[in-house]
Amino acid sequence: MRVLLRDMKHGKIKLVAESLDDLWHLQHIVEPGDIVVSSTWRRERKKSDKTRPERLEKRRVTLSLRVEKVEFYKHANRLKILGIIVDGEDIGRHHSFNLGLGSILTVIKEWKPHLIHRIKEAVRSSKKPRVLLVALDDSSAELALVRQYGLEELGTIFFHGRGKRYAVKSSDEKEEFFKLVKAINEVIFREGIQKLIVAGPGFVKERFAEFLQEKFPELYQKMEMDSVSSGGRAGLYEIVRRGTVERVSKEDRLSYETLLVEKLMSEIARSGLATYGKDEVKRAASIGSIKKLLVSDKLLRSGQVEAILEEVRKTRGDVVIISTEHDAGRQLLALGGLAALLRFRM
Repeated sequence: MRVLLRDMKHGKIKLVAESLDDLWHLQHIVEPGDIVVSSTWRRERKKSDKTRPERLEKRRVTLSLRVEKVEFYKHANRLKILGIIVDGEDIGRHHSFNLGLGSILTVIKEWKPHLIHRIKEAVRSSKKPRVLLVALDDSSAELALVRQYGLEELGTIFFHGRGKRYAVKSSDEKEEFFKLVKAINEVIFREGIQKLIVAGPGFVKERFAEFLQEKFPELYQKMEMDSVSSGGRAGLYEIVRRGTVERVSKEDRLSYETLLVEKLMSEIARSGLATYGKDEVKRAASIGSIKKLLVSDKLLRSGQVEAILEEVRKTRGDVVIISTEHDAGRQLLALGGLAALLRFRM
């Protein structure tokens, strides 16, 4: 994400969405009641004497909408902002902005501290290396992109006639590796990946690394290798939990959120320095006990916890918004979407 204009006197910030992660951030930045200004397509309205109305051409216009609803379509790389036109043509009518990569918009609102922090984080994250994960075992390779909101699982490549019960010929394995490299290179080209993490149980990952070193030295230079207990989807999330992604990409958001939730669950299990649920967290905030407040992005959008957020900031606690697009975020949501790591017991 890039910031083109920042005019806090008038509550105005102009932004460019440069990635799918940026569109996800905007889903949580733009709220009902905000004014959003952007360029859009709209059909001309003309009076006609003809019985059968002619199809009107669309033309480019700049409109300001008072936002009613925001929808994020991650599989289509789109963000849809729906609202009522308050400036431009057809004031009072409904319209929607369909934003994609490269879209420019101005958001006018009363900016809360956590939203300003979110924009800064999105700008900083756009400069970090992008990471592709491969969980590799004897029978398959599972691929996933590391997004700021979680893992985007890209699919599975199955190795035919492979597995612990089958003897593997070197030539057959190389054919499967060529197939895997083709898939990896397609993702790297499409997404601009700078780092590749290959992990799994057993020795197949080492053989794949040797194959890359011999046949694809440039790809080998991008690769980091790690050991996990299983392949498949479970292997992907184990890579994240082990902190490998964080080490490779430096301060990776997904790893950070996952490790925080894991620490929370550990403290809760041993009745340690943690609490959850709105009433308990509110009480902890009132006595300055909260070190880190963990808030589900879904709960935050409901507007029910603003007072608690302000109380935590006053006592110099950190507020961390946790995405519900990944497993750790869904764990927090199961606890009510609100929890805290504490400085001292209540």
